[in-house]
Amino acid sequence: MSSHFNIHDLKKQMKKSVRERPDGVLPYKKSTKKAIAGRDLRASEWDDFEERRDRATQRRQEAIDTLPDLHDQLRERWEERGIVVHEAKDTNEAQQHILKIIRNVKADRILKSKSMLSEEIEINDFLEKNSITPVETDLGEYIVQLRGEHPSHITMPAMHLLREDVGQLFAEKLGVEYTDDPPTLTKIAREALRKEFLAAQVGMCGVNFAVAESGHLATVTNEGNGRMVTSQARVVIALMGWERVTQSLEDLGELWQLLARSATGQRATVYLNLLSGPSPGPTGPDEVHVVIVDNGRKRIHQDPTMREVLRCIRCGACLNVCPVYRQVGGHPYGGVYPGPIGAVLTPALHGTREAPDHAFASSLCGACEDICPVKIPLPKLLLHQRHQKVEDKKNRGFDAEEVIWSTFAKATESGAVFSSFGRAASVLQKVVPGGSVPMPQWQKGRTAPAFPKQSFRQWYEQNKRETGREKDE
Repeated sequence: MSSHFNIHDLKKQMKKSVRERPDGVLPYKKSTKKAIAGRDLRASEWDDFEERRDRATQRRQEAIDTLPDLHDQLRERWEERGIVVHEAKDTNEAQQHILKIIRNVKADRILKSKSMLSEEIEINDFLEKNSITPVETDLGEYIVQLRGEHPSHITMPAMHLLREDVGQLFAEKLGVEYTDDPPTLTKIAREALRKEFLAAQVGMCGVNFAVAESGHLATVTNEGNGRMVTSQARVVIALMGWERVTQSLEDLGELWQLLARSATGQRATVYLNLLSGPSPGPTGPDEVHVVIVDNGRKRIHQDPTMREVLRCIRCGACLNVCPVYRQVGGHPYGGVYPGPIGAVLTPALHGTREAPDHAFASSLCGACEDICPVKIPLPKLLLHQRHQKVEDKKNRGFDAEEVIWSTFAKATESGAVFSSFGRAASVLQKVVPGGSVPMPQWQKGRTAPAFPKQSFRQWYEQNKRETGREKDE
């Protein structure tokens, strides 16, 4: 999935989204407001909520700081439990590991529980190109897959859609009668997916946390699909980001409750599934494979400033509270991770050259840091990346945009020179295609301003004559 994003497209996207809604109300604005209200309610139920956040932040950072040791501990536990481990340094290696596992059992379909990491490595597109059909089983993911889209939110993939949109989609894709009744739509999806579960050969799940002391792979969901995928399928592939490790079951319990409260305003999610390894028989998989994906995470870990972003537990609370995200939704960000966490994580993973504008998709109001359950200093990290972007531009040598703007700055220091530029502009507008200012680098992500048909000085002179002010003077 492309990480392209341009901050100057946000306003255009906002206007387009409002026009496309029948009532002019953005669905993600409504949903995020509800999520924040739920989060605040659940936080108020704990007198020691801030102390819990402090403790989770400390423990999460301790885990990040000692990741290599925790991974050694995990490997011992996994070997004891018969879990097969695959290391992937990048997207290509992760894709190849997964393809090999599926082909070893001669499967042509794979059932997937929700995983943002699977979006990051673009596994669906890759498998389809290799004649393997991926089937999303999370309701939101299933909906966006049918639409040929990517999730617009970390925990609520179809947040950008109305129930009418889903009703039309199911009528078109599943051949059912149109309805916009949510329980009926859920039943339709359940019936369509039930036969997939019963025939599943390979299942794939994400990993919210791997527990170092016990070796458990924990998945946090609100639907039974996650448990079905990891118990009905004979082969299970657990896809895990390198940083998703916690020390103990006690730490997992704390993080689970903070995650649920911060993400959706629940005291706890409906399911906390602990996968411990192969369990031959009717209730468990014959094989469990863990694919650990680096994809830039180890590089982030080596940066003492950016390392803090690895604490993220993917609750999406920073998206819900962000004034930018609430206006434009997730898709304008490009890449996989939207909102404040995406604005930091995408360039951290892929580099500022691949994601040059993400760090500027923020008002730096600080609401994201205030609400983060593990207190990631997102505004500080955004400023750090903005600084990196400037330094990166300096190191590239010639920059057409910099030359144009520095020349313009010099021109504004002299009235005579500025007038000369104005006269030159009136000539250029007749020969330049589109009549716009030629600024190659700047125009990659912006619409260049058009030359005015009349300069202010010309207008002023004409206006004086027409109003007779010159005569009065």
